[in-house]
Amino acid sequence: MKFGKNMADANALERAFVELVARRVKERGWKKGEFAAEVWSEDAPKVAMARWTAMRSLTKTGRPQGVLISDAERMAQVLGEDLGYLLSASREKLRDGLLVGGNRDDEKKNSDD
Repeated sequence: MKFGKNMADANALERAFVELVARRVKERGWKKGEFAAEVWSEDAPKVAMARWTAMRSLTKTGRPQGVLISDAERMAQVLGEDLGYLLSASREKLRDGLLVGGNRDDEKKNSDD
């Protein structure tokens, strides 16, 4: 059984999901720290912001931090949207080339948003 392509697809979907959420946050006029503090309200605001930043940009490993399903559900709840819908929208936009979903050069650029 080969997992290479499936793993790459899963990673691309995860990146597309993060990009879609970041766009929705920006469209709503929220600051990144405000969003992060809502998603991880049990954490100190700086810690919450660091978590969100690590998911959006490259870390010391050369890759962004992965997104737990529980964190994805929290993000969806804060946005007032259904997680299944956000994942489906991410997959569709990724397929249509409207989201990057894994281009590390674009992740570096987007980390400053």
